[in-house]
Amino acid sequence: MTRTFSWSAISDSLWQTTSAREVTKDLSDTKWDLLRSRRGLGAVIALALFVIFVAPVIVWFVDDGIGVIPLVMAAGVFVVWFLLRRAVRLVADAPDDALDERLVAIRNRIYLSAYRALATVLGFIGMSILVWAFQADDSGTITTTLRLTRPQTNVVVWFLCGQILIWPSLVLAIAIRHRKVLL
Repeated sequence: MTRTFSWSAISDSLWQTTSAREVTKDLSDTKWDLLRSRRGLGAVIALALFVIFVAPVIVWFVDDGIGVIPLVMAAGVFVVWFLLRRAVRLVADAPDDALDERLVAIRNRIYLSAYRALATVLGFIGMSILVWAFQADDSGTITTTLRLTRPQTNVVVWFLCGQILIWPSLVLAIAIRHRKVLL
C-alpha cells in the first residue's frame, strides 16, 4: 500500500477557519442581521479600514512605554476579522463542500479581488521603502538606516497579519454593501 503525501491537505487544514456545519448554520441565521444591514456593513467596513490602515500609523508613532497600544491593535484585528466574517455569513472562509456553485464562484472572485488589493497595498509599501532607502545625502552615499522599537515591530507583524486575515471578508462586505453581490 502506497501512501501519498499532499501539501494541499496540510494547507487546507491550516487555513480552514470554519466548517461546513457552521457555514450552513450561519447562512440561515438571523442573529447577526444588524451587522448585515447597509448601515451595519458600513460601520464594520469603516472599522476594518481604520484597523488595517490608521491604527498601524498611530501605533508606529505613539509609544505608551508599556506596550498596551500594540495589544489593542492586535485585538482590533481579531475583532474586525470576527465581525466581518459574521457580516458576510462566513462565505469568504467556507470550504467548497459547504457552498453551492454560485457561492463558490462568488467566493473565488472575491479572493481574486482581495489578493489584488493585498498586492497593491504591499507593492505600494515596498516601493515606498525602496524610494526611502535610496535617498542619498549630498555626497551621493546611501546612508539610510532603520531601527525598529518593539512596538514598531509589533505594528509590522500585526499590519501584515491584519491585511492577510481581513481582505477577503472586507472585499465581500464592500461588494454586498454596493449591492454587487447578494448572499
